[in-house]
Amino acid sequence: MTLPPVPTPAIPHFQNALAAHQAGRLDEAATGYQHTLQLNPQHADALHLLGLVEFNKGALDTAEKLISMAIGFAELALYQDSLGTVLTALNRRDRAEVAFRRAIVLDPSNAQAHYNLGVLWLRAQRLSDAEAAFRAAISLRPDFVEAQASLAVVLMDSGRQQEAEATLRHAHFLDPANGEIYRHLGRLNLLEARYRKAASYYRQAVTLAPREPQSHSGLAAALIGLGQHEAAHEACVRALDLDPLCIDAHVNLGVAYQKRERLAHAEASLRKALEIDPSHAIANLNLGGVLRVIQREDEAIDVLKRVGAASPAYIEACQGIFHAHRLKGRLQAAADVLGEALRIAPTHAECLWNLGLVRLHQGNYEDGWRLYEARSAVFADALGALPFAGIVPQWQGELLQGRSLIVVCEQGMGDSLQFCRYLPILKAFQPARVTVICPSPLKRLLEAIEGVDACVVQEDINSLPHHDYWCFMMSLPLRFGTTLQSIPATTPYLRPPEQARARWRNRLPSGGFKVGLVWAGDPRPHMLDAHLTDQRRSLHASAFERLLKTPGVTFVSLQFGATTRPQINEIDAQWRPLDPMGDVTDFADTAAIVECLDLVIAVDTSTAHLAGALNCPVWILSRFDGCWRWLEERDDTPWYPTARLFRQTRAGEWGNVIARVEKALSLLVGE
Repeated sequence: MTLPPVPTPAIPHFQNALAAHQAGRLDEAATGYQHTLQLNPQHADALHLLGLVEFNKGALDTAEKLISMAIGFAELALYQDSLGTVLTALNRRDRAEVAFRRAIVLDPSNAQAHYNLGVLWLRAQRLSDAEAAFRAAISLRPDFVEAQASLAVVLMDSGRQQEAEATLRHAHFLDPANGEIYRHLGRLNLLEARYRKAASYYRQAVTLAPREPQSHSGLAAALIGLGQHEAAHEACVRALDLDPLCIDAHVNLGVAYQKRERLAHAEASLRKALEIDPSHAIANLNLGGVLRVIQREDEAIDVLKRVGAASPAYIEACQGIFHAHRLKGRLQAAADVLGEALRIAPTHAECLWNLGLVRLHQGNYEDGWRLYEARSAVFADALGALPFAGIVPQWQGELLQGRSLIVVCEQGMGDSLQFCRYLPILKAFQPARVTVICPSPLKRLLEAIEGVDACVVQEDINSLPHHDYWCFMMSLPLRFGTTLQSIPATTPYLRPPEQARARWRNRLPSGGFKVGLVWAGDPRPHMLDAHLTDQRRSLHASAFERLLKTPGVTFVSLQFGATTRPQINEIDAQWRPLDPMGDVTDFADTAAIVECLDLVIAVDTSTAHLAGALNCPVWILSRFDGCWRWLEERDDTPWYPTARLFRQTRAGEWGNVIARVEKALSLLVGE
């Protein structure tokens, strides 16, 4: 708090105390003010300034009492402003607001009171009120750098980033060596995901004000964005050395631990943050995420419910609760949470998309496909990578006769393998040309589909000729009005090239009962929910060991993956499956291998879709919170006539599933 100049009658004790106060000798100043009050108990300036000394020493209740006494003897705007500051520190915000308002009534030109009122409102997230107060302070004192910086914070919190940056640039012009300005510029770039620039600004803030914990904590957040988690950890430790109660540092430390999968430490850091402020939205949000990762879903729901509807993090918290309910198999509860979020944010793309997934899971395809279209906004970055998006119109079902169409594969390989069944249907619309954009591992398979004129890998899309329309592949069910009863389920709709067929027919055993195995999916640690899904759907190869002992069966590994494929080396050599995957170049090779098999047993991965598309019998091991496409409580699927589902009956429990598969396989081989 800035020490105000005080005109006062010449009382030696008071003058000496004031000089000591201005020099920072607080104990000496307090003694002088007390002597002054012994001579004149109604000396308002001495009461006020002694209150400021007590405030600086952390004795907030004493400070409030002394300043209130000063106001009783002489109500000055300066005293009311000081009282408001003390009450703010005591978290008595309503009374603080009254004090600041009274200070402004007594002296409308008091820029500091306007500023302090703005700070109070900013902490309460009353952004429009705070903005008005800061602008009033700046109009009274145009060089008020702190007010400029705080106004920029309001603008950032209001989503007006360009205005915020202009305000901070002006503040920097007024005070180029102000570390707070650099800190706010760091935060601005952090909000815009410009992590490298954010880190640069935070480093300048740390250089100018090395004892400001928020700058170290902000630097940690930027370093997390850059993937430098060890350095982020160190920055958080520095912040906490300066201020053990720096809640942002505890939160960022929790995130740094989570990124390195040190989940127990992450939970501890986030709980420490919540000891300081139990209502801290981001701490609750991140703790909920950690609890979901370690599959404590009900605890996660309780934590995420603490994020209030007024918080900017509320919608994200609702999505966390949605995922937690979904993992427990509570689809309707999951849908209800999304409904609450959509009442507040009716156009929120990710909520609409997730609600679409629930409706599809429930078999409500009419609503499901329509809501599922919101994914294009969720994956806006991928959309931006398509050079024709925004130039070529997106196909909505218009007549295609004589027109050309681009169909874009999207999301995972399994999605493309499932929905490429719609490509032959397009032929009935008599288009002049259908071009499919796909990942290179799918090119040889998809270019052989009837009705596909060209198949272009994603790396070559910039060389595409002009087309009349384009469409995402997974939008085709909506365009064709697909219901549960009208799924185009005729198989096979994929065929490997004859050259691949001949190659693998000669390499695999020709006799006996042959079974292909897939035990794991593709880990995606950079995508939380996709990574969690993969962890829940995947097994270790050794989980199949009892199955591998089934008499009369030759097992063939169909497992991709640098970390998952070598797991078969941990199986006893006498039971180890054949592993031809080192010579597989794409899905056409895998398809040719599958055609040589009698059965595929796979967790829910792209190979399961491939087997179904090839009309090969496939047994799909489905996690407890099964994928939407397998619907609810069915052991068959309308998407693949040859598929059979073996569902978990309890989350994470695969032993029962493997036992059922083993029994079914023994019966099948016996027949």
